[in-house]
Amino acid sequence: MIELNTDTDFLIKLSDDMEGSETARDVRMAAHDIKNLRDYAESLERSINQMSGQINSIRTQRDEAAAALLAIFRPELEKMIDDALEYCRPLEDLRDRVERLEGDQTGYVEIRDTVRDMIRDGDIIVSIDHS
Repeated sequence: MIELNTDTDFLIKLSDDMEGSETARDVRMAAHDIKNLRDYAESLERSINQMSGQINSIRTQRDEAAAALLAIFRPELEKMIDDALEYCRPLEDLRDRVERLEGDQTGYVEIRDTVRDMIRDGDIIVSIDHS
């Protein structure tokens, strides 16, 4: 909080001692302004503390809600990931077989036999359009 070192009671007493002068009126008004500013600063500080508590509460609620949503969606997400990995596995096997064929510099007959096996195994699908 802002520390105001001026004693407003002292200023009011000082203005009373000056009895009716223009300076006495100004000192009294300054004392009231200082008091109002002090009250306003205290009010702001209370509001800041209250809002800080509310923000912390909202953060906690947000974290709890995120954890709850993750718990709800986790099984479905894990299933989707497993499905995606399962889908990619035959593709990787196919790539490995093609790389082996390209890397070995094997003969034409072996490549033909391997491609025939891949078609038979369903790794390669051939469709013919008769239109």
